[in-house]
Amino acid sequence: MQLQEEARPRSGIDLNLALPSSATPDGVGELALAAALFTPDEIGDEVRVLVCWPGGSYGRDYWDIRLPGHDGYSFAEHMTSRGFLVVAVDPLGVGGSGRPADGTVCTYEALATAAHGAIEVLRARLADGSLAAGLPPIAEPRMVGVGHSMGGGLVAIQQAQWGSYDAIAVLGYTHGVKTRSVDHGDDASLRSTAVELAKGFWGSQWEAGYGVVDKVPHQAWLNGPDVPAEIIAADNANSVVWAAWPYVDALHVGFTAAHAAQVSSPVFVAFGEFDISEQPRDEAAFYERADDITLFVLAGSYHCHNFQARRADLWDRIGGWATGVAGSRPSAGSFQRVP
Repeated sequence: MQLQEEARPRSGIDLNLALPSSATPDGVGELALAAALFTPDEIGDEVRVLVCWPGGSYGRDYWDIRLPGHDGYSFAEHMTSRGFLVVAVDPLGVGGSGRPADGTVCTYEALATAAHGAIEVLRARLADGSLAAGLPPIAEPRMVGVGHSMGGGLVAIQQAQWGSYDAIAVLGYTHGVKTRSVDHGDDASLRSTAVELAKGFWGSQWEAGYGVVDKVPHQAWLNGPDVPAEIIAADNANSVVWAAWPYVDALHVGFTAAHAAQVSSPVFVAFGEFDISEQPRDEAAFYERADDITLFVLAGSYHCHNFQARRADLWDRIGGWATGVAGSRPSAGSFQRVP
């Protein structure tokens, strides 16, 4: 989403995170992910880095919403004022990031591998002080992955495969209902059903492998009735290109659940009161290996938390949690999957 085009320029510093070919699908070669960096006024040795991934139809600007006459909608501004460094990133095949010609290679796992590549780049450039002019070196940055909706599924898969972060926050993403889930995400009939559902969702855009979602029919569950009309109008007018194939994985019953079961780092799970999960208080059960799980339900909120009246309650809760848990990342090494 590019809401700032109707207001003022994005307040962050644009980044180009160049990925090695090992972080992109086979045969694709080197690509880059587009990102924006937001820095606090002072950066101490214990600074936490929040790496934020948007949900379907949204781009990195979801984390820095700015409209005339409507202050306080920028997650990035809110969190940097509390001392966090924020990096908002467009996933592979999304928004301003690199887009393989063959959209079918942009699976959820491919997006996760590319995201891990971006984290490796961020860690290296933070450590040597080359990420942005005026930003001092941060020798051992403490990284927290924050994902909303499809971005939440992304950080869960990424953490399961690579152990990229010290901790992850999965916001508004459901793995389904535990009693209806399956042990492994490899059931052929479930996969076939997911493909047909994704085709139905994308319609005529499916064959291209990429598309732009019309959000107008979805506003009842995205934002509900209480978000100001001018913000809804701006939201409807702004969508970014998304890869279609991650939707197959998200709709494949048991696929992301199998990954969530492998996450061992601290996990923060959050939903709005009127969000997409049938049983939000049961979602923690999917993280079977995690010993530190926090659940938060944002009162009165629909799916797009950053538009909601009590959004700052969620942001402050994330901030307190991230300060307390970051610092225990699994040691996976560069492009070595977590066993």
